[in-house]
Amino acid sequence: MEAAGLLGLLSVCGLEDIRIKRIRLVVVNAFAILGVILHIIYERLSWPDMLLGALIGVVLIFISYFSHEKIGYGDGLIFMATGIYLGFWNNLVLLWLSTTLAGVYGLVMMLFKKKKRSSEIPLVPFILAVYVISLFFNGGSL
Repeated sequence: MEAAGLLGLLSVCGLEDIRIKRIRLVVVNAFAILGVILHIIYERLSWPDMLLGALIGVVLIFISYFSHEKIGYGDGLIFMATGIYLGFWNNLVLLWLSTTLAGVYGLVMMLFKKKKRSSEIPLVPFILAVYVISLFFNGGSL
């Protein structure tokens, strides 16, 4: 059930990130609340692990603010929600792998002259890709 919630969040927000380059707060909040409800029911993660997982998103929001949105606020919100579902360590691995994948994509696009160094790349589709791959190989554990 948690995997379905996280897939739903990343799919909806990934499409929004590609199409309109924005992530709606109401969507992220709805899935974050669903994540908390699922954890109350299934008790898969401890509350401290959920809160530390969400803290990764808070840190990204601060980085977004101080970098003048080189990383979008929406990306921080997404990682707050994924932290609720995945906990601290899995969310940290998700952040690392998705930004690495986005970086490789950006580098390849620059090499083929499709993007410039200053071009924006939506991050959520890479987060979704990493999560889907983790579901396929590890059952959602990163």
